[in-house]
Amino acid sequence: MIEELLKQLESLVGSDDFEFSSEEIVEKLKEEGAGIEIVGKLLAIMENHPLDDFGMPGAMVHFIEGFYPGYLPELMASVRRAPAMHTVWMVNRCINGKYEKEALLSVLKSVADNDSVDKAIRDSAKDFLDYQAGN
Repeated sequence: MIEELLKQLESLVGSDDFEFSSEEIVEKLKEEGAGIEIVGKLLAIMENHPLDDFGMPGAMVHFIEGFYPGYLPELMASVRRAPAMHTVWMVNRCINGKYEKEALLSVLKSVADNDSVDKAIRDSAKDFLDYQAGN
């Protein structure tokens, strides 16, 4: 059932009712007992849709952030593998916390300096780096 819900969630990315539907699906995932073990799968959905909007922060992020700081290694691996607008934004949110600050800044820098990453995502990473540096 969890795998089916994840497929439903991904099929809705980019739709007009994503925000509302994602809340319902995430609630069903919780009811099914989903936990930190699906964080990687949720991040993979974001990786597969790097320029899409998942909400601010959205149901998926609220679910993932419920496992702070345990999900940080998974988030950093996701951004290193396939940075997305939303995951880069999530890294910036985490920098404001008390865990892994230097590693998270390093991940943002690697995105900002990677010419193979979409320009919009690189620019976002650069903006977050500037913000974190107080510029």
